[in-house]
Amino acid sequence: MATSLLTLVCFFNLAYADVVTLKNGDRVTGTLVTIKGGTLQLKSAILGDLSIPMAQVASYSTEQPVALVRKDQEPVRGTLELLPSGNWQVKANGQAQTFTPADVSLIMPAEDYHKKYEGPAPKPWQAWKGTAALGESLSRGNQDTNTFTTTINAVRERPETINFERHFRSTFSFATLLSHAEEDGSNVTSHTLTTGLREDYLFSPRGFAFGVSQIDHISTQGLYLRQTYGGGFGADVIKHPNTTFSLIGGLTYQHEHFIMGAPVEGIDGLIGEVFGRQFSKRVRLDHNLTFYPDLSHGGQYRFDTTTVFAYKLNNRLALTTSFIDLYLSNPPAGSHQNNVTLAVGVGYSF
Repeated sequence: MATSLLTLVCFFNLAYADVVTLKNGDRVTGTLVTIKGGTLQLKSAILGDLSIPMAQVASYSTEQPVALVRKDQEPVRGTLELLPSGNWQVKANGQAQTFTPADVSLIMPAEDYHKKYEGPAPKPWQAWKGTAALGESLSRGNQDTNTFTTTINAVRERPETINFERHFRSTFSFATLLSHAEEDGSNVTSHTLTTGLREDYLFSPRGFAFGVSQIDHISTQGLYLRQTYGGGFGADVIKHPNTTFSLIGGLTYQHEHFIMGAPVEGIDGLIGEVFGRQFSKRVRLDHNLTFYPDLSHGGQYRFDTTTVFAYKLNNRLALTTSFIDLYLSNPPAGSHQNNVTLAVGVGYSF
């Protein structure tokens, strides 16, 4: 019974499979996965995943429609055939088009291409990728200090396509630092909350315009609430699978309300960088720095910087070490310029 069932499954797989004839006369049967970079990827019911150099293929055709993708052009759909000349021919609605291998970026089943690259746009709360981390630092001595940290960093961008298309990218950040200190019977509590959203419009593979908004509360600097709104231009200088490096520059408007004193508003410049490096499957470093020179009150400035070192335990969990520094050059009297936190915790990837 089991043998008969296996035979029946193989029969149906073969019925919908394509046949590749090699130049040495061998024949391979399987379903198309992709044709890219001079390699034909097949999935065989018997042999599994196969990679066949096109230089070894004598003939190949498909029964099911494919999407043939060319650089900076819409994909062509239809049944596929490899001609004796080595060119590809796509037939649809009784018409045939011929393409040289040099013109083709990718060939894959039309249904798979639609699901991967042309499906419905995700809703605003979907398709976010990033990490959330919890950390704590303890200090015991003349002063007992506990600091609890929470950080969230996430990016939302539509799936990468073969050809560049103008699109939007969203970056969200959130951090809280809750600190409690005891010394000689007295208690000191400080709270920090900073959250921001940056929306990029990528008008080229590396260049983008952006708008940014941020809200800060930093009690150690005497800051009750700061609102920052602005925009500018940026570039993804390095965009590799293991390394990314971006630069941004622009202008912002800020409105600050300190615990003591009248509200202050003005125009700041914005210069920033974001760096990420995947050293191995388990080890990653992320760093960002944003510098705000005060253009309304010369000689004053502030900067925010965060560095996170993560060691992955599995696909979701990682041990993290975070360094956060929120610096203000001219805090109110009695407040600190630096709000520095070093914490060790656990991160979760989503």
